[in-house]
Amino acid sequence: MAEYTRAEIVRRIATTGRLRLAGADLAGLDLSGMTLVGADLSYADLTRTDLTGAQLCGASLWSARAAGARLREANLAGASLGLADLSDADLRGAVLERADLTGARLDRADLTDAQLRDAWLDSMQRAMATGAPPLRYPAPHRPRTCILHEAHAAEPVSLRCGDRLEMHLDSLPGAAIRQPGLARIEGAPVLAGPEPPEELRAEPPGEQPAAPPAPRCVLAFCAVAPGRARLVVEPGEGRAPIAFEVLVAP
Repeated sequence: MAEYTRAEIVRRIATTGRLRLAGADLAGLDLSGMTLVGADLSYADLTRTDLTGAQLCGASLWSARAAGARLREANLAGASLGLADLSDADLRGAVLERADLTGARLDRADLTDAQLRDAWLDSMQRAMATGAPPLRYPAPHRPRTCILHEAHAAEPVSLRCGDRLEMHLDSLPGAAIRQPGLARIEGAPVLAGPEPPEELRAEPPGEQPAAPPAPRCVLAFCAVAPGRARLVVEPGEGRAPIAFEVLVAP
């Protein structure tokens, strides 16, 4: 029986910002459609786990036991699947571009319409392509956090899959923070979010802060797929929208 419920995993992501469950028992759990970008699921038991349509870009499933897992149309671009057991897995339409499948078991796995461009299939292929000895434990991609202040929001932002974007807003009215549709993404679905807006307290009157005052609101997004989009924030109260381009690379 799985150690966690779907609701518990959602809470862990909301609390820590990234899922780290190396070696956990998640067998048979329904994680379909979840955003698990950069998650550490190495050595986890994912036997018959439903990850249909999940965003696993840059995630580590190194040595995971995922026999019979449902990964149809999952985004595994740049993921580490080395030595994973994917026998009988449903990978139809999955995005496996640049994924590391070195030593993975794919017995009877269904890869119909899967995207495998630039994926590593075995250690010999890796050695021939790089001219170096095979890597047994590839270095994981280290996501970064890009902080964009309101005053510079007109500039294009470049991210990589797995990166986090924080937009710091100093002049957003309190009512706007709670309004639905505060931010929207136009174009390709390259970002997940925003997370529930965080309203920060101002400094107490009469006190001089040692550092610059904190913004009144922080909107956070996660880069989940390559492409180009436009991020638009509607501050309301007759104010002009804040909009800028977002470019996400693999």
